[in-house]
Amino acid sequence: MQSAINALAFPAPDRAYASSVLRKRSDLVLLQTASGETTACVHVHSRTKRHQKITILYSHANAEDLGLALPFVEALARHVGADVLAYEYPGYSLASGSPSEKGCLECIDAAYLYLTRDCGLAPAQIIAYGRSIGSGPTVDLCSRHALGGMVLQSPIASAGSVVLPALVARSLANFDIFRNYEKVAHVTCRALLMHGRADTMVPFAHSHEILYPLLRDPHPPLWLDACGHRDMPDAECLRAVAAFVGFVADRTKRIEARRISNDAWPLLSGLFSSY
Repeated sequence: MQSAINALAFPAPDRAYASSVLRKRSDLVLLQTASGETTACVHVHSRTKRHQKITILYSHANAEDLGLALPFVEALARHVGADVLAYEYPGYSLASGSPSEKGCLECIDAAYLYLTRDCGLAPAQIIAYGRSIGSGPTVDLCSRHALGGMVLQSPIASAGSVVLPALVARSLANFDIFRNYEKVAHVTCRALLMHGRADTMVPFAHSHEILYPLLRDPHPPLWLDACGHRDMPDAECLRAVAAFVGFVADRTKRIEARRISNDAWPLLSGLFSSY
């Protein structure tokens, strides 16, 4: 079962195209994972800076690599008005190592550390966005850190449940990977789910019946009729994500304003009491 799940989860495209494209980019960032492997990232900066204090951490789908995902990543930064950091999985394009769940989790951890340590972002300024298999590392990260928000597009309940009935996959959980159904209830941030009702690769039930009911802070979801796994309309998804980022940014500002007000009140109270 493990080999079958891995084969489905990590159909890495040929490295030649992505490697050539990525090496030419001035925003290419190479990071080291906890195991000493190298992951490649692109740090796309939004020109509009509509949400200049928000960065989207993007995890791409399984049948593509970072090079193939670049057009959507750039559209994401452009339409949402926020910076985007998209990273690569082990064994894909310029990333070293072999594809595995552990390797993917280490890659997103390296990307998160880069944003918080090197770029100085607070966790609340990061919105993690996972597409298809990218929902695995995204949910894992958000279950461990209090990020500003989480977006899941066509997410999996687990890799095993894509190829096996859910009950069978859970009975063989030791062999399964990316068990989002176990972790998503630990995600505390606001979460947007998007899924096509006609998805035959990752059935709509993964989102609608399994993951969405477990969310602690759900945003109104985007359920699209007559859409499958690979034909989710970019324009409609980008509009939904832009609105979600705006919601998170506004809420973050309100929380920060309350914090500043609460911090200032003891000082002001002391000043007035001295008169």
